[in-house]
Amino acid sequence: MSRPRRSDHTRDALIQTGIEQLSTHGYHGTGIKQILDELNVPKGSFYNFFASKEAFVAEAITTYSDEMQKQLHDFVTGPGKHLSPKQQLQAISEFSLKKAAKNEFKQSCLIAAMSTEIASESLACREQLKIATKKWLGFFRNLIANGQEVGEFRNDVSPEELADIYWAAWEGSRIKLKMSNKIKPAQDAMALMLNVLMAPQ
Repeated sequence: MSRPRRSDHTRDALIQTGIEQLSTHGYHGTGIKQILDELNVPKGSFYNFFASKEAFVAEAITTYSDEMQKQLHDFVTGPGKHLSPKQQLQAISEFSLKKAAKNEFKQSCLIAAMSTEIASESLACREQLKIATKKWLGFFRNLIANGQEVGEFRNDVSPEELADIYWAAWEGSRIKLKMSNKIKPAQDAMALMLNVLMAPQ
């Protein structure tokens, strides 16, 4: 089996550092130089991997989304497989919010951050955000459909529509979290979503 090339490690490190910086400082607050300086990588190396900052951010969005999707899939098929669909959503939400609090509310969800800041300016980023959002909605749609089957969620609204509403609440709670630097308002918003708005009628 061939060993990963050093250039592959450099590329991956650039993307991971980019995700951290973009989640903390946003698109316009993150410069390529600060990413390169943190890794001690020469500027020329960056442009060997990425045609532009825009292309770099588009790839960071894809990587971030794929990594988060894998974590969620691993949870619902592993440690959380004994939980009901509603309990799985509650556990995912609580874990996400507590992770943000552990980071002292410095980092936002990259999807939410880039959607509000750069989606209208960059076609490449907007397309990757659309793809990422579609995957997230598919994940939530499946959990909600499973929850409807066992009577945990209202069934007078389609799982696709509920997933759209849940996603909006999810992303909105992350924005509220960073604005308030408090976890409870976001927890209350997600609890209202799951226990009242999505409850069986």
